[in-house]
Amino acid sequence: MFEKLINHKWFRFVESREIRILILFGLLFRILLSLFYLNISQFPDSSSFMVLANRMLEFNLIDYTGERSPGYPLLIFLAFGFKPLVVLYQFVIGILTTVVWFKTLMNFGFNNRQSLWIAFFLQSFIHVYFYETSILIESLALFLISLIFYQLTTKYLEEKNFKKDLLIGLLLGFLVLVKPFFAYIPFIIYAFSVLKSFSFKNFISSKILILFFPLIAYFGWSYINKVNTGYFVSTTYFGLNLSQNCVHFAEKAPDEFATIRTIYIKNREAALAENSDVAMAIWRAEQELIEATGLTYFPDLSNELGRFAKATVGNAPKEYCYQVVFVSWIDFWKTYICWNPEKFKISEIRIFFEFIWVIQAPILLLFKLLFIGLLPIYIIRFFKTKQLTTEILLYKIIFASSILQAIVTYGTNAKYSYPFEYMMVILVLLELKRNTMLFKTKTN
Repeated sequence: MFEKLINHKWFRFVESREIRILILFGLLFRILLSLFYLNISQFPDSSSFMVLANRMLEFNLIDYTGERSPGYPLLIFLAFGFKPLVVLYQFVIGILTTVVWFKTLMNFGFNNRQSLWIAFFLQSFIHVYFYETSILIESLALFLISLIFYQLTTKYLEEKNFKKDLLIGLLLGFLVLVKPFFAYIPFIIYAFSVLKSFSFKNFISSKILILFFPLIAYFGWSYINKVNTGYFVSTTYFGLNLSQNCVHFAEKAPDEFATIRTIYIKNREAALAENSDVAMAIWRAEQELIEATGLTYFPDLSNELGRFAKATVGNAPKEYCYQVVFVSWIDFWKTYICWNPEKFKISEIRIFFEFIWVIQAPILLLFKLLFIGLLPIYIIRFFKTKQLTTEILLYKIIFASSILQAIVTYGTNAKYSYPFEYMMVILVLLELKRNTMLFKTKTN
């Protein structure tokens, strides 16, 4: 029966038997889970994506207040704003992502069977599915980062290939439109390409093309926001996000921001009393801040919160550093799942999936901790070999993300690590493959 399915005419366009199995497993996995959890999850972030998508469907961005960049809303636009179709797209994207993982594993030297089982393992984490059923950017961001990392494992740093430079540049440009935060990635890749075989002659190479599209995406969208709102920012949430970092030391704000300081502290204490997420205190204070400051236009309020954040951090550098290192950075390495458990049709099934996540979350956390623990090994190896490898580049990108996200915001920081979790697992397994007998099997 199984052989008939994977050899069905629908899959004949796929030559690799392993990829056919992955596609079939991905389809069955999502169909099975959907029988128990046929729900389109929406969270506070979701509505702002829908607002921009609806503007795009109307072909009218005039006076758009700039909360979101257009990458993910473009996917909603292609689904005509129909959320079930968005989720269907994300299911397809999720299956394709697993195929990319398989091909990436092959590039790292795992054989067919090993790559298949590791791809199964990565796909089996249930939070992957629940992100796909949510109106959030994570599934699309994961797909794009997986494609970019796959290209990097095809000896990209060693080769001169204009077409590949163009492809990676386009992927990076779209990734920046999906999440402007990732604008740092092309600069790290380009820096590595220069340093790998450094000379003043190749300081400016064809690989500089990978910077072009991300810069156009970032500054182009920022300019549109400047025209619409008066603020040259990639997202008008920027100031509000900065202010989230001040939640634990809002008392340090100067008297110039006494009104914001008082309201912020009040809402922080209320959140603590209710045992709710203190990082969201500034969000729950939004309406009160609007009334107290008279800043009814959100971009103006967010800009003022940005000024508040910079002044407060200036008054409390030690507290800010503690927040960045011991709170936001550590939170990056935690696990996070986006779902609405109450939407399960059968309570016993809900309990079952909660039990699965109770098991899977520590496993994923263990891989993250092992990934951090491998950092000294890569540093020592670099000083011994003096070689900048693809693995070092990937480590650099992931660690840079952990640091930069901690600097700019606080709140659900673990979501920032989600697009990189699969690569953390792969790099840990790659090190095990090199140093143990675990993967010493006959190659296929």
